[in-house]
Amino acid sequence: MTSALADQLSRTMAEIHSRGWCDGTGGNFSCVLSRDPVTLLMAPSGVDKGSVAPEDLIQVNAEGTVVAGEGRASAETLLHLEIVARTGAGAVLHTHSQAATLLSDWCLGDDQTSGSLRLEGLEMLKGLEGIGSHRSRVELPVLANDQDLTRLSAAAGPLLGDAPQGLLIAGHGLYAWGSDLSKARRHLEILEWLLEQGWRRLLLESLGQLNPRSQNIRAVLLDIEGTTCPVPFVSQVLFPYARERLDGFLRTEANGDLAPLIEAIDQAMETEGGAAHDQPRRVPTHDERVRFLQSLIAQDRKLPALKELQGLIWDQGYASGTLKCPLFDDVAPALRAWRKQGLRLAVYSSGSVKAQKLLYGHSTDGDLRDLFSHWFDTSTGPKGEATSYSAIARELQLAPAAILFVSDSRSELEAARSAGMATRFSVRPENPAVDPGPFEAITSLAQIEL
Repeated sequence: MTSALADQLSRTMAEIHSRGWCDGTGGNFSCVLSRDPVTLLMAPSGVDKGSVAPEDLIQVNAEGTVVAGEGRASAETLLHLEIVARTGAGAVLHTHSQAATLLSDWCLGDDQTSGSLRLEGLEMLKGLEGIGSHRSRVELPVLANDQDLTRLSAAAGPLLGDAPQGLLIAGHGLYAWGSDLSKARRHLEILEWLLEQGWRRLLLESLGQLNPRSQNIRAVLLDIEGTTCPVPFVSQVLFPYARERLDGFLRTEANGDLAPLIEAIDQAMETEGGAAHDQPRRVPTHDERVRFLQSLIAQDRKLPALKELQGLIWDQGYASGTLKCPLFDDVAPALRAWRKQGLRLAVYSSGSVKAQKLLYGHSTDGDLRDLFSHWFDTSTGPKGEATSYSAIARELQLAPAAILFVSDSRSELEAARSAGMATRFSVRPENPAVDPGPFEAITSLAQIEL
């Protein structure tokens, strides 16, 4: 058994090496010899994986110690052991391909510690265990590299149960596994194909070479006010509703979970008042807080604490049925049609994410929240800056050219276009701005052909 498995592993490594997935001494590969006690059959570290003969393989125990054979075990043995323990894998294959290294770095989130790569809509997905349709969507986890393999393995552990037979380490490569060596190899080949296709598509999208008729749009990013709902609903319904209820809401909820919000409001008042740092801090009265917040609402100021407070008040209004968002008639049909086409939908509004979800959750067309995959507010960045749209593209894991942004603000569209996104200018009744300038204008989402 061991001899046959050693022959199979040696051949598999040579074939993987011949495909350019583990050049030099890169990569490491293992099979489970025993589960009680755990013993792995592996290639020794620091050797050319394309020329490892069956007799050159080593056996490693659950502590990562070599118990048979010549050579030393890779430090990454700990991650192999973690994958085996968490998934029941019979083989783990780790490659250093160009595609895996490139995309793994690109997919790290803003915190640079973890992220994911979305894989969807491709026939090759059916080669992964448990996937029966090209319409499936999976998230391939991405972790930042770490030379401390104990820490890296611990970070990877909780992600492995839902992983699609693979894990990316940023700037390093791909780990793929299966219940036996044959299945692990199949998963590796499928994932490497998907990664190769992914970076080539990104390159072609950035060059504008894919499907010029529709610009290969794969996601629609929507403003709210003046784009999907009338401007007066926000200015003449939502804002007055919150302003009129600030006093009572703060009085009844002040001793509950509002303490952090009230502290943030007091700090903003202190900053606005220009109090000297060496003066004792004076706690504002309830009436002073209310007047301050009402003045911010009147000026349409975007204080984060106020936005969160408004969201809490609107939550009560929506829950009671007093508030309901009047979407334009064309919005819900367009959203449903786009989702049926496989497009991703996202919201980018100056209102908080909570307020966005309340609005779409209590609309004249019912609860539409499930149609959206992502929600963005100004915590992502100002709507008039190109860097905000670049950040959204990274979060959506798409080239900017694959995203269409629709808004009634030319400054926002200019920023989105500077980041590389496609754009449309929304012209709706009661919108304050009606001149589209250089942008293509629409009066209905139904006019957008994708």
